[in-house]
Amino acid sequence: MMLGVAVSWYVGFSMPQLLSLAAVALFVLLFGMWRSAPKWLYGIGTLLFMFAAGAFVESKQREEMRPQWASDKHIYEAQLLETPDHRGTTTKVLASVVAADSVLPDGARKSGEAYLYFTRSVDADALAVGDVVCFDGEIIPPSNAGNPAEFDNEGYCYVKGITGSAFLRDEGWTRVNGRKTISMRALELRSRVVELYSRCGFKDENLALLSALTVGEKRDFPRELKENYAVAGASHVLALSGLHLGIFYLILVTLLPLCGGKHMFVMLREVVIVALLWVFAAIAGFTPSVVRSATLFTLMSIGRCLQQESSPVSSLSFAAIVMLLFSPHVLFDVSFQLSFAAVFSILLLAPHMQRLLRVDEHGAVYGYVANLLILSVAAQVGTLPFVWYHFGELPLYSLLTNLLVVPLAFVVILLALMMLVTSFWQPMQQLVASALAFIVDAMNGIIESVASLPGASWVLPPIGLFGAVGVAVLLVLFCYSLVNRRWWLSGLVAGCSLVLCVVNLQTDGDTSDQSGIIVYNNNKNPLLHIVGDDGDNWLVSTVPQLDAEYEYSSSPYIKREGLDEPVWVDSCFSSSCFEHDEGLVTYGGLKVRMVADDLWRENLYSVPTDVVILCRGFLGKIQELVEAYPPGCILLDASLYKHSRERILRECAALGVDAVDISKTGAVKIVPQGDGFEIIPLRGK
Repeated sequence: MMLGVAVSWYVGFSMPQLLSLAAVALFVLLFGMWRSAPKWLYGIGTLLFMFAAGAFVESKQREEMRPQWASDKHIYEAQLLETPDHRGTTTKVLASVVAADSVLPDGARKSGEAYLYFTRSVDADALAVGDVVCFDGEIIPPSNAGNPAEFDNEGYCYVKGITGSAFLRDEGWTRVNGRKTISMRALELRSRVVELYSRCGFKDENLALLSALTVGEKRDFPRELKENYAVAGASHVLALSGLHLGIFYLILVTLLPLCGGKHMFVMLREVVIVALLWVFAAIAGFTPSVVRSATLFTLMSIGRCLQQESSPVSSLSFAAIVMLLFSPHVLFDVSFQLSFAAVFSILLLAPHMQRLLRVDEHGAVYGYVANLLILSVAAQVGTLPFVWYHFGELPLYSLLTNLLVVPLAFVVILLALMMLVTSFWQPMQQLVASALAFIVDAMNGIIESVASLPGASWVLPPIGLFGAVGVAVLLVLFCYSLVNRRWWLSGLVAGCSLVLCVVNLQTDGDTSDQSGIIVYNNNKNPLLHIVGDDGDNWLVSTVPQLDAEYEYSSSPYIKREGLDEPVWVDSCFSSSCFEHDEGLVTYGGLKVRMVADDLWRENLYSVPTDVVILCRGFLGKIQELVEAYPPGCILLDASLYKHSRERILRECAALGVDAVDISKTGAVKIVPQGDGFEIIPLRGK
């Protein structure tokens, strides 16, 4: 079924093709059920049918996602699906939007999920999950900025079913009455739990960790602390998953023991446990990892009620099928991939590793430590291709981290439940809160210490989709050879891996295609990234570093290419290959001038410039600018206001001056070419 979803995603199927495939699969399946037919026909028929089912549900969801919102302003009603995120000057929230305007273009989308951005105000700060607002605005479809190595926001929104975003000013919306669903009530409960933590004295990093561990609230998690957890190999502790739900399940089983052996008591106990597990999943926002874990525990409880033992792999497969039937695009969600890969790898590898290490023969302490290491290693093996492909970074001390942090996570969840239960008795609650604060502080301290160790994280070279598939195949073959003692296969896999490493080392470190001046698509402020032939690099803007918002634009590229931390240039600067003087950048014989004010009018002499970059704050006519700085090309920075950009483009066209709009093309690289230069688009690179 996963293969059907993936093939349909990349290739696409028409409805006649799907019906033909389903008919063939059904025929083979029914024929395989015939008594005298070969048994393998039944297996082939089943596989074909599930492939067709996956392709069908993916095609249907693709059809639902295809319509776009109207390209002009209309009246919409939107119900807020999550707790609003108040940051800076805007309030961001995901909402279910329905068109309330009867006059819409043919084929325009009439409903869907979209992000709403409100200008911060008293009314915007008072918004809560479940509120309904009516607004007159334009919903813009998701798009990428076109910066190199950037996060694929367009693909992320498509996978999540998010169809666009709208920016609303104070006068553009009003609040109306609406009814809240059960999931919205659950999110309200999550907010109340976080408020309780705050009242009990938790704040800053401790509050962020406690909220993430217990109820999955990570919006206020400090970026630096999140990076520390990633470097230390403990990011999975922050994301609610089978680990947290398993701890919660174990606590419930302990608190609700079996009352005798009567079947009625067993069923009542399992019903209560399953209900509480799904309440926990609702508060966590029904993330794929939590839904998968809740489904597995539910199947276990059903089997216990029916006095039947279920196969863990079959239960995992059933959970995946259910999730893909309702939302096939979840297959391309990173959390879905990591969650299922980790659990599947643990189920297949852990029993063999336990037998190899003889876990049951050396006492409880050895068994506990060995099982923790086995689970960590098995999960890392299963998730390696996905981690390599998506993040390109491998934490080297993750075994040590999990050995220390996982037991503390169990204690944190247990104490958090005790703190909630003892809310009626203030002294006891404060006592539990003090113990909890000590444990949470210890966890953050351990993570910070591990992350600061030398070589804590190994940056891996980019491998692409086919490379990730190749790594996955090699891992499967290697694990198969070890389990079944096929040493010749182990040697073959090791040889292939060695050849790939040698090829990668030969191609790694080539920085010849990195050098140049990169102009990022950053609508906050202009940003130039100068990269030298030796890998040295600098960042330049028209605003001071403290006022610039630049990391989300430049950091992904710097990390992917393995560049050193860039030097921020605020004033006059000179090096062997790069100079900066009051907005004039000289590099490799090129002269690039950034214009962000009206001071250029004071220039009394004509100074030829290869490229002029017009930034927010530029004033004047293009005719006058061209006379002052005769350019080879004019770049319109993304920080320019829309009406200024349109005027400048018209004037450039009238004068016959080459103009490039960064907001349309995405980031570009200016590269010296002999006596001239070349502008290279970087979208998708």
